[in-house]
Amino acid sequence: MNKVSKRFLLATVLAWAFLAAAVCVGLDGYAGSRGVRERLESAAQRELGVPVKIGAVHYNFWRGLRATGITATVGATEAEPSSLFLPSVSAKMAFWPFFSGRVVVKRLVFKEPSLVWVQNADGGWDLPLGKQPTELGKATPKQGERGPKGSKLEFKIQAVKIENARFRFVGREGKNIGVLEGVTVHCPLDTPGKVAGTVAVRSATLRKGLTLEAFTAPFTFNGSSLTFSPMDARLAGGTVGGTGTVEIAPGHPPFTLDLLFNGVNLNQLLCELGENQANQQAEGALHGNLDLYGYVGKKKSMEGAGYARLRGGRMEQFPLAQLIGSVLLIEVKDIELQQAQLDLRAGEGKVFVDSLVLESSNISLTAKGTSDFDGKLDLAARLAVSPKVSRQLPGWVDANFAPVPGGDRRDIGFAVTGTLSRPKTDLLQVMVGQKLGDQFMNLLQSVTGKHKKKSGDKKMPEPEPSPAEEAEGTPK
Repeated sequence: MNKVSKRFLLATVLAWAFLAAAVCVGLDGYAGSRGVRERLESAAQRELGVPVKIGAVHYNFWRGLRATGITATVGATEAEPSSLFLPSVSAKMAFWPFFSGRVVVKRLVFKEPSLVWVQNADGGWDLPLGKQPTELGKATPKQGERGPKGSKLEFKIQAVKIENARFRFVGREGKNIGVLEGVTVHCPLDTPGKVAGTVAVRSATLRKGLTLEAFTAPFTFNGSSLTFSPMDARLAGGTVGGTGTVEIAPGHPPFTLDLLFNGVNLNQLLCELGENQANQQAEGALHGNLDLYGYVGKKKSMEGAGYARLRGGRMEQFPLAQLIGSVLLIEVKDIELQQAQLDLRAGEGKVFVDSLVLESSNISLTAKGTSDFDGKLDLAARLAVSPKVSRQLPGWVDANFAPVPGGDRRDIGFAVTGTLSRPKTDLLQVMVGQKLGDQFMNLLQSVTGKHKKKSGDKKMPEPEPSPAEEAEGTPK
């Protein structure tokens, strides 16, 4: 090739490069024009059903179309409306299919979006979009429809990605119910009629401070419900796995949840829940299952069952144990648990505690009853002590305990009320009431001249408790 040919080829390449650069600059200028931006805002508002504002639009041959500063607002409350902010949305488009009448978006990327979703006045969750999921896409021209200039265009998105998103759920009283940080979603759309992908969440913090970390799950969406299965996350040093499904609908959509937790650190869990205000130390690993279903935002609709087992349990300065120790006039400081288990179920607007067992070498506590979803307790409990502890009790206290059939322990029944962090018992009233009753019987026998029969004699029937004693929970 001679010098003239080389110069001609070089000039041709430079000319094409200059032309391509000019086209890109022209396309960038056109994409960033006010008219295009307004048309995009109008199309987005028509598609989503909410007001949309776009800050700027740019086009780059290598990076594709990019829009920045996108906001969408939905009025939910006067204090704080639901809102969506998208710092950057980019669409990597295939170049050559455009010349055959097809717009192919290889990848649609939402970078660091922020969603604030506010609960409505009825405690439900209206979708932060003006349209339902089944309505989305109805305003988009169908495949083969004529565009503005009479040409036929096919529009296709091959994949959607959300990077480092933040979702904040706000209750109707203005307080955060949950905050999701570092949300990443990969969703290929190569299969018509199927929406499936993976989601990862760096951390999810609930209202009381309970934090799930490193949540990952595949998901599927069938047009009405969203399913995560299998789910995997870390909770208080342990692991949580399972499946979950929620209907995508406004108000109070139904949900199902089936979780299996393993190795959850009890002390860390109590601290995260704010139930360790007395700085008590608790050791052990929780294992169990929770199967729950109901309607989102309606606590009283929840039903299901669950169980928990504690391995290697030890409790120091445990509120209920401290309370019992103060009533019995003994020190209950450190409890090594040989057995700790809880079986419960939800229904009828409350939680039924079918069985609670806390057992050490010298003391055991069993209880059953109900609790509401705010942690208020109503339990019937029995406390059993070993002969070693029985000998340490004052005489008038030990006299309230009865032998446990088939064993060497002695127990007493009482009620537990209050809350999980601030329990209350009527144990003192039970024992004082019994003592006063015995003193009254002794006085009555002295006045009438009748004395108690000795141990070998036939036992006299016990008097019926008074209505006042029954109201105080005195055992029969």
